[in-house]
Amino acid sequence: MRTFEQIRTDVGVATEINDAATLMRLAGELDELATPEAKTVAYGTRGVACYCTGDFPAALEHYNSALALYHELGNRSGVARVTGNIGNVYNNTGNYPAALEHYNSALVLHQELGNRSGVANTTGNIGNVYNNTGNYPAALEHYNRALALHHELGNRSGVASVTGNIGVVYNNTSDYPAALELYNSALALYHELGNRSGVASVTSNILRALLRADDIDDARRTLAALDELLVDNPDIAIERETSRAMIFVLDDDLQAAHTTLTNALDLAKTHGLRAKQAAVCKELRDLAQKRNDFASYIEFNNKFIRITEEINGKETTLRLAMQVKEREIAEKDKETAKHMAVLHSTLPKHIADRVARGEVVNDHYDNAAVLFLDIVGFTTISDRIPAGHVVHLLDQIFTALDVLCDRHDVTKIKTIGDSYMAVGFENNTAERMAQCALDMITTLNDMVITMPPALGDTSWTNDVGDIRVRIGLHVGPVTAGVIGTQRMQYDVWGDTVNIASRMESTSEPGRIHISSGFALALHGETAKQRNGEQEFCTVVERGEIEIKGKGMMTTHWLEQS
Repeated sequence: MRTFEQIRTDVGVATEINDAATLMRLAGELDELATPEAKTVAYGTRGVACYCTGDFPAALEHYNSALALYHELGNRSGVARVTGNIGNVYNNTGNYPAALEHYNSALVLHQELGNRSGVANTTGNIGNVYNNTGNYPAALEHYNRALALHHELGNRSGVASVTGNIGVVYNNTSDYPAALELYNSALALYHELGNRSGVASVTSNILRALLRADDIDDARRTLAALDELLVDNPDIAIERETSRAMIFVLDDDLQAAHTTLTNALDLAKTHGLRAKQAAVCKELRDLAQKRNDFASYIEFNNKFIRITEEINGKETTLRLAMQVKEREIAEKDKETAKHMAVLHSTLPKHIADRVARGEVVNDHYDNAAVLFLDIVGFTTISDRIPAGHVVHLLDQIFTALDVLCDRHDVTKIKTIGDSYMAVGFENNTAERMAQCALDMITTLNDMVITMPPALGDTSWTNDVGDIRVRIGLHVGPVTAGVIGTQRMQYDVWGDTVNIASRMESTSEPGRIHISSGFALALHGETAKQRNGEQEFCTVVERGEIEIKGKGMMTTHWLEQS
């Protein structure tokens, strides 16, 4: 028996080329594994197989079964993928509001999971909804966004699909030369990829465009090529037969055209494709007029009008529903943006993104570099100046420190009064933190204190002089996580934090006090990174000093080289 991973790999290949028979066989193999995950993927695989053959009710049933199981398993990636597939079913059956809702739900999940391929595919699918509802500017906007992502990812299949869909927009707006150019680009890619389903779909589109552009000779050759592909997709098959009937009419073989269109109508009825039924009835009505068959003309005209009125009524309802759904999605996006703005204002961005994805942030780092900074004599300064001046002064200082943390890829944790805490978590943490600390000293020494005139008398700024700080650094293991629900805070705990704080409290104005552990880590990193080049800093031993709670410790000063 093959493994789950082996079968799932084959499912991906078969899905790429819409091989329904292989997908059904693979679903059976997954059932034999009898695991919850395999059962879930089996449902999704059968959904894809049914979708490929146009059995949309069965596809929807299998997809919903898969979706429920993915939710139970807590598999958000699976939820995103199947939600998008359900959107595909609704899009193909004309329920565009439901399609748009499912696509947007899938898009949000893919974005939260950092799945750029999923974002690209879903963005293209949203373009399909707008294309199908005649909103061509919105369709092109989404298609071009998806196309750029596919190019960035090197996803040639995605590039082919979106290129062909952009061709459909130009075909729908009667720009046949542009449509054919895009179709042929997509066709060449599909041939290179060996994607028969993609080749068939684009070939059908090329055939329709050629007939509308009155290029009959090329249309005949394209129809012959489409026949050789043995298409089983009902949409493509109906388009192919409708195009064949048009060629029969041009050849004055009206009986053959009638037979072909009748077969196409039966196919549309079998698959419940109402829009296709209306289109074929219209072709049969026009053909009856050419054949002077007035009874058939009346019959198919009545059918065309009845189905069209049903569709128009449905389209009006759908259009209104689309507008409602778009407003709902816009409101939801606005609320999400507000939520993310709050998270980003209280948490580091990469942590806020994890919280938004529903993660419980509880991390451990073996070699984190911790910085504590305290403004020397700030209590005395704050006692001499108005409250508004105190806030503005701290804002200037801490904003400058925030910029330096961003520059050196160091995470600001919090401010406590006139103290500042930051941590470097990964990749040469000691070196980055040392550079950041040295830049903090230089920046604050050079800072010119300014106060808005609106705050009143600011003459005190002339007497303050340089802003001097004490800094302490240590490196070691820490635990980091998010606490609270109403006012979330990202914090760091461990003895490493305590020692860094002690380094700051026993430092001196304008100096950076580091532990032996930090000095050792810094020496190892700079030696490795600089490879013999001149180092950016100097470590000077301070000697043994009493550290509260730790006893005597040998510590060092960090200075600019």
